[in-house]
Amino acid sequence: SSAASDVYKRQDMRYSTEDCLALFDTSPGGQLEKGWADGVLCQRTKTTQAGPMVYCECYPIWNTARKAEAMSELQKERHREAQRKLNEKNARKKLVRKINANFGERDIAFTATYPVDGQPADEKQAYRDIRNFLRRIRTMRAHKNLPELKYVYITEVTESERYGRRYHHHVIMSGDGMEREEIEARWIQKHKGTCNTKRYQHQAKHWSGFALYLRADKRERGQYRAMRRRWCCSKNLVEPKVTVADKKVSLRKAGRIAIAVEADAQAIFAKLYPDCELLDIECKTSPWVTGVYISAELRRKHQGGGVGGLESR
Repeated sequence: SSAASDVYKRQDMRYSTEDCLALFDTSPGGQLEKGWADGVLCQRTKTTQAGPMVYCECYPIWNTARKAEAMSELQKERHREAQRKLNEKNARKKLVRKINANFGERDIAFTATYPVDGQPADEKQAYRDIRNFLRRIRTMRAHKNLPELKYVYITEVTESERYGRRYHHHVIMSGDGMEREEIEARWIQKHKGTCNTKRYQHQAKHWSGFALYLRADKRERGQYRAMRRRWCCSKNLVEPKVTVADKKVSLRKAGRIAIAVEADAQAIFAKLYPDCELLDIECKTSPWVTGVYISAELRRKHQGGGVGGLESR
């Protein structure tokens, strides 16, 4: 019933570890201390599918006493920096997964710049420029009877003693049915500057590398610092598919993975996700709370393997 569902949701919020992941910051170092599972009811496994990428996050669900202790610990001053870093990590994770869920092997990435003497008057003008550019691309696709344009962009404002304030745009967008030269021409003819497109080539982690570049901390690099960055996307992007299971990884199995990541993880994940290849895994314990936190990146085997890069001229 609806009432029973609401009760379950309230209990689930009370027990969930997701709000306390900032407390998990210690490698198990090949062993788990006695009592590592005290108060843990089960291991929750959240699987996120984003294009060919599959992300597995496995974390403990505590009893009410342990949950209360964890929330109390999290409020302490010494954990504020850890929480800030976790928030930044979650922001990167959200962008990476959204990009991987929506863009594929015919899509295009580029950075659009302005000449030194042709900078926008202000930030509002820079945003108008990139939105108008994408509108022109959308019109071009419509004339070619291509599917609706998908895109993600970040407008970055930098400042240096030599060049002053400068603007540029990082973009990833639909590339099917379009030539790179016609995309570049629509920026350069209007704004001068540069626009050198790159079409995707196969990479083990799909578009993750470019997505992480968009979110990279560039506040201090060389002679300039990034002032502001904000990413925007088209409204037609799909969300990664998320499923949750409380019996997929047992406490015993989670302990095995944490203790011997290299020895056991490949074999365990091969059984859990038989159609996927394990690319990366991280296991964490905590001096503050019980249980283990496991995060893994996988890729579907039928999508192909290997490592490549972005194709440039």
